[in-house]
Amino acid sequence: MKNIQQSAVLTAVAAFLVCLSACKTQTVAEKPVVLTEQKPQPVQMILDSDFGSSTDDLFALMMLNHYIDDGLVDLKGIIVDREGEKNAGVVDIFNTYYGHPDIPVGLERNGVKNPRCFIPYNGICDLTDAQGRPLFRRSLNTSQLPDGYKLYRHLLSKADDHSMVIVAIGFATTLAQLMESGPDEYSQLSGLDLFGQKVKAVYIQSGRFEAGDSLCGYNMRAASKQSAVFYDKLPKNVDLVMSPSNIGDAMDYVPRDVLTDLSYTGINPIKAVYTNYTCDTGQRMWDTNCLVNAVMGDGQYHLSPRGFVTFVDKGQESLMLFKPDPNGNARYQVPGDSYFNQEKLMDIRRHTRINNYPAAYTIECPQPQLIGDGAVEWAKPRLGQLIDKYLASAGNKLDPDEVRAMLRPIGYIGSNAPDYTQAEQMVTDTIYSVMLQRALKRGNTDLVIITGPPASGKSTAARKMNLNKAGLVYDAALTDGNSLEQAVAKAKSMGMKKITIMMVYNDLLTCFKNAVNRGKTQWRFTGIDELITAFRGNAGKIEHIQQQYPEVEIIPIDCSNNQGVKRVSLADAAKWKYNVDEKDIHEVLAYALDEINSGEISGSEIPAAVGDIMAVPNLGASNIQLAQQLNAKVREITQEAR
Repeated sequence: MKNIQQSAVLTAVAAFLVCLSACKTQTVAEKPVVLTEQKPQPVQMILDSDFGSSTDDLFALMMLNHYIDDGLVDLKGIIVDREGEKNAGVVDIFNTYYGHPDIPVGLERNGVKNPRCFIPYNGICDLTDAQGRPLFRRSLNTSQLPDGYKLYRHLLSKADDHSMVIVAIGFATTLAQLMESGPDEYSQLSGLDLFGQKVKAVYIQSGRFEAGDSLCGYNMRAASKQSAVFYDKLPKNVDLVMSPSNIGDAMDYVPRDVLTDLSYTGINPIKAVYTNYTCDTGQRMWDTNCLVNAVMGDGQYHLSPRGFVTFVDKGQESLMLFKPDPNGNARYQVPGDSYFNQEKLMDIRRHTRINNYPAAYTIECPQPQLIGDGAVEWAKPRLGQLIDKYLASAGNKLDPDEVRAMLRPIGYIGSNAPDYTQAEQMVTDTIYSVMLQRALKRGNTDLVIITGPPASGKSTAARKMNLNKAGLVYDAALTDGNSLEQAVAKAKSMGMKKITIMMVYNDLLTCFKNAVNRGKTQWRFTGIDELITAFRGNAGKIEHIQQQYPEVEIIPIDCSNNQGVKRVSLADAAKWKYNVDEKDIHEVLAYALDEINSGEISGSEIPAAVGDIMAVPNLGASNIQLAQQLNAKVREITQEAR
């Protein structure tokens, strides 16, 4: 924005001078006034980060590659300060993917031993395509990378004095080794003298100054001894700008937003991380703030007055003490308001969306309404994007109702679920296969299928039974034909070792009442015809599964009359009433008519709640009159809508 404003000012000045020249009596030829804008020189930078655990490092690296493209940064090298060749492999994948494969990389080999790993995303180095080839291209032989501190010495020895900016968003291990290093083939200076002569500024993710404490932050305490060396030896002529962890705490880039922003892509390394690993672990955008500050300038952040910082090594309780002093070399970022936080977060999202070859569509923008076969055709080319979006917040649970919600851009509103049955089934079946594969890849070989009539209490039962540790929980009615058997067969064929089926029961009238209440609050109704069909579809399911899959454990759950979640015996479950008779139907129809006449169900809710009532088999003579009254209500609403 600053550059744009400068350009506008210069343009206005030039125009003003041209006007003055035109107004003069031109007695002699005058040279035209030419004003040129000075382009900023790219920042000479070394990035130092603990790749391999938190995803904010990845977004910083992605943004850095874009800054290189924009001519804002001359990146001399990258230091990977978390041990492990695969962590350097991640950097190689990113740099190759974003078009800068020749950036030198150094690797820490004597750093923090077995540090905590929040997200083991270096596994993307092992991903392959359908032909078994590596999914991402690589450019470096990570086994031959130089030690991080040696790369530091090599790069600094070639730099101009006081020209280099270091963005340190990981452990201080490699920096400490650099400062304690002696003369070598690259320079006769000690590491400390080389640092003081060549480095202009360090932007480092550390501290907690504005949070009511003096803690140093995870990166610093994980390598507290090396951190103490770095802060104690840091030359006072080197500017130090710290980004405390409470700055990034307020910038939450949730997985579903990440995958929405990447929905236009096919293969992308960040997308691969967020689809193959559970990234909803409290990650925040801490590291990007150091990079943005270093590249875009101090005007991007609220900074403290100058001072000096002291590191007190107490291991996990290490402290960073800041003493204000106008002659000090240290400052730190101060938290902004919610607008500031959103502004910084949206800048990261803007970078995520940058793509030289965008697709012609996304799954987020509204489309003309499509139903039936049209909805299926819309979903087919977008399957990858729909899968990404669902997996971003799914955890270990597959729920077709949540899958169907992704069809809102093409007209799904909750009450018209039958129009999207085909599309939902296609997408759900694909996601089911992907989630089975993902669970098996993690060594989770147990599947729990929660089935039963609509609105019987399946989701409530799932919460009560605490299924968070299961490899996969499939929460669906699965009453159509052999859909339950097919779900079991697919899981077995793919390698699931333990399969449990929770059969949830509730009486028909209570299911309908639950469906009505859910419709009022969530605008997701189940029509009477659909409910009765699903109810009858459960008849004999337990016995059939026992015969076909005797190794599958069946857990009957009784939620009758919403009296709680109660596990019962198979013998008791055999007495559950699925054979809906005329009396059962009469109770449901009478309740629906009462709700409509009292105004509890009104407007467009009526057709959604009633459904195609005349299509229900075996209505019986005693129920025809009630059905006709309900149908009249539906016709009345339909005509009003027209």
